[in-house]
Amino acid sequence: MADGPSVETDVWGTVQGNYPGQVQVLGPDVMSSGPGGANLAQFSAIVGGISFPLLRDCADGSSLSDTNLINPYFQRENYVVINKQGIIRYHAANLWPFGNRLHVAEILGTVDSLVIHGLDAGGEPAHAWSVTSSPNPAHGLITFTLANPTTGDVPARLRVLDVSGREVVRLPDAVAHSGVSRVFWDGRGAHGERLAPGLYLVQAELAGRQLVHRVAITR
Repeated sequence: MADGPSVETDVWGTVQGNYPGQVQVLGPDVMSSGPGGANLAQFSAIVGGISFPLLRDCADGSSLSDTNLINPYFQRENYVVINKQGIIRYHAANLWPFGNRLHVAEILGTVDSLVIHGLDAGGEPAHAWSVTSSPNPAHGLITFTLANPTTGDVPARLRVLDVSGREVVRLPDAVAHSGVSRVFWDGRGAHGERLAPGLYLVQAELAGRQLVHRVAITR
């Protein structure tokens, strides 16, 4: 373990070990890589070599230059998680001041919510249809626990509504296996936005049954 949080050890190493082939970690070289890559070589020497790829020459007029990369994501010390649809699900610069933006638990929690978006079958018995959540109140990643008392698998569809009944996000369709299963949500809206603190309704449809559960989101 490196001294303090490390993108190399704590982020790259974790996602490679837990989700091989599913997550890309990129380190943009937003400053000039220098003549013949001299600046880039010096950087690599200082950090002792890195495993994840660097996007080179992002400030040298390439397709990844100023307006395409630096303006939306800032020039220094930022960490962004983007899903397969190109939606930003986590943007550290919007949450933390410069000098204090590497929060590994938040980054990995967001990645977990995107990669493990299906159901995790726990193998536990269930005696009645139900949906619960943990933690509740929640700040960040939320686990929904679905109970299916039958001996077969059933379709599972979950969506989150505000108290007025407006849909704020629809989770990917999945399958609720016999017994207890779990589905994960990062606590954000359909476009990756942070939701306002308050009460939300989780509507779960399991084999045609409508179940409703309340979850509170805090800051």
